[in-house]
Amino acid sequence: MQKKFYSNFLSRKKLKVLTVAAVVSLPGLMPAFAAPIPQVKSAVKQVPVRISGTVTDETNQPVPGVSVMIKGTQTGTVTDANGKYALTAESGSTLVYTFIGYAKQEVVVGSQQRVNIKLLPASNMLNEVVAIGYQSVRKSDVTGAISSVKASELNLSAPTLGQALVGKVAGVQVSQTSGAPYAGVKIRVRGVGSINASSDPLYVIDGYPAGNNVFINPEDIESIDILKDAASAAIYGSRAAGGVVIITTKKGKEGQGKFEYDVESGFSQLSKKIKLLNSTQFAQLVINARNNSYHDLVVNAGKPWNDSMYGDNNDTRVKYIANGSSVSIPTDIYNAATQSLITPTTNTDWQNELYKSSAFFQRHNLSFSGGSKDIKYFASGGYQDQDGIVTNTGIKTINFRTNI
Repeated sequence: MQKKFYSNFLSRKKLKVLTVAAVVSLPGLMPAFAAPIPQVKSAVKQVPVRISGTVTDETNQPVPGVSVMIKGTQTGTVTDANGKYALTAESGSTLVYTFIGYAKQEVVVGSQQRVNIKLLPASNMLNEVVAIGYQSVRKSDVTGAISSVKASELNLSAPTLGQALVGKVAGVQVSQTSGAPYAGVKIRVRGVGSINASSDPLYVIDGYPAGNNVFINPEDIESIDILKDAASAAIYGSRAAGGVVIITTKKGKEGQGKFEYDVESGFSQLSKKIKLLNSTQFAQLVINARNNSYHDLVVNAGKPWNDSMYGDNNDTRVKYIANGSSVSIPTDIYNAATQSLITPTTNTDWQNELYKSSAFFQRHNLSFSGGSKDIKYFASGGYQDQDGIVTNTGIKTINFRTNI
C-alpha cells in the first residue's frame, strides 16, 4: 500500500513537470510564476599585437611612403625609405595598404607579428591607353609630352568643346576671346611660335584632321589626347607646329542595344550693370564741360572774359575762338539766353535696351548604341539652343554622328 502511493506520487510529479515545460516552450507566453532567465554575454578581450614588416613592389624592391592604416580608424603609419613599417593593432582588426599606382591590399591581424606585403600595379593604370597619331598605346609606355582628358573629366555643362577644356589640361592655355555664344575659344598648346603663321593646334577627330572651329557635341566625346611636344610634327607635318588635339568619339560596345537621352537647361544673366548718369545729369555735364572749355580758351588766348559770355550762342563762340567742337553746346539742352539747362524729355538706360534680363539655354542629346562580336554601332543626335545675353544674339546647333 505504501509502495503504490509512492509510485502515484512520482507519476503526478512527473506529469506536473512535463506540463510546466510545455507551457514555457509556447512562443510568446510566459507564466506568472516563471522569471526571465538573464542572458550572459561572453566578452573576449582584444589583445594588442605589435605588427612590423616590409612592403615591396612587383620587382621585390622596397616601396617608401606606403600608407598603412587600421581600417575604420585614423590610426596608421607609413613605410620608411627601406619599405619597413611598425604599428600596434588589436587582434582581428584589418590593415589597409595603399600607394598611388598600386592596388589596395587588406590583411586581417591574427597572432602573427610580422606581415610582409607585395604591392601589384593597379590594372587601370596599366591598361589605360592614349592616342599618339600612329596608334593607341598604353599610357605607361608613352614617352612624349601628352596630356589626356577623359569624358568624365570634361565640363559637359559648357556649350562648346573648347569651353569644356578650360582648366582641365596642364600646360595648355584656353581663353575665351568673346562672350558671344557663337564665338570659339583660343587654345595655345605650344605658345605663340610665329608672328605671321597661326599658332592654333591641329584638331584630329577619329583620325581625320578638322578645322579650328570644332562644333562637336561634348556628349559624343570619349577622350581627348593633346600632343604637346615637337614629335607631333613628324606625324602630321607643319600643321602640327602648334600642337595636336586628338579627339576620340564614342563607339558602340558589345551587348544589347540601348537608348540614352540627356537633357540640360539653364539661363545666363548679366552679373553687374554699370551705374550711369541719367539724361539730366549727362546734359548738365556737357554744358559745364563746354562752358569751361570756352572760358579756358578765351583766357589762354589773352582775350577779355566776363561771366555773361556763358550766354553766347554757338555762332558767337566759334567766331570768337574758332574751335566749335569744344565750345558748342546742343541747343536742345541749353538755353543760352538764361544760361540754364533744358530738361531732357527722354531718359533711356541703354544697358536695359542692350542686355536681356536672362538668356535661356537648352541641350538635348539622344544616342543608340550596342553591337555584337562582329559589328558594333553608335548613333547620336544632339540639338542645342543658346541665347546670348545681348539682344538678337544666340546660336542653334544640330549634331548627328554615327560610328559602325
